[in-house]
Amino acid sequence: MFLALDGNDGSGKATQARLLSERLAKEGITSLKIDFPGYDRNFFGAFVGECLAGQHGDFLRLDPKIASTLYACDRLESSPVIRSALAEGKVVIADRFASANQIHQGGKIPSEAEREAFMRWLDRMEHEVLGVPRPDLIIYLRVPVDVSLKLLTDKRKAKNQALVDGEKDMVEEDRAYLENSRMTADWLLAHQPNWRLVECMEDGVLRTPAAISEDIWREVAKALPSSQ
Repeated sequence: MFLALDGNDGSGKATQARLLSERLAKEGITSLKIDFPGYDRNFFGAFVGECLAGQHGDFLRLDPKIASTLYACDRLESSPVIRSALAEGKVVIADRFASANQIHQGGKIPSEAEREAFMRWLDRMEHEVLGVPRPDLIIYLRVPVDVSLKLLTDKRKAKNQALVDGEKDMVEEDRAYLENSRMTADWLLAHQPNWRLVECMEDGVLRTPAAISEDIWREVAKALPSSQ
């Protein structure tokens, strides 16, 4: 089984990937965790890191098809590792995957009709032309943008460690970009059959990682093949 965890910046995807891997191990199921972009392991991952750091112009305003292709090439580089793990019977847990292109690049397109056309193009490019594996399940961790920005200010996430000291991921600096991405994620939840929502807030308070992890496990357990 191949699943992806996605969500706002600062939503705790890396923590939840680790907790899910530990839970699977308790159930006797071997897993592989892999995160994207692959800043420190892939040619295109490193290049995306440079783009996010602003080294190659205004990456946030780049046409969504061009930006999506760079991210997809990063996933293409890691596809053999994913396929090998799946062939060995492991559950693969991706901290972001093609869903991130859908969320962030789709957020650049205000027209619903144009966004739907972009999603079709994106699916063909990534999964048919490039042959990147398609996740069986996408779990979206929802956090309000205000909370997301505060979490990122309090503690820089691991994804930014590949950036030069003192630089920030351009995505974190653009509130409108984050708001559009959040709205697009809600749209995808309503239109994509293999997406599941896990709320990270309750009554205005951030839930504990353990509580969020339990919700994730319920969704994963329902989707696991019976042979597991």
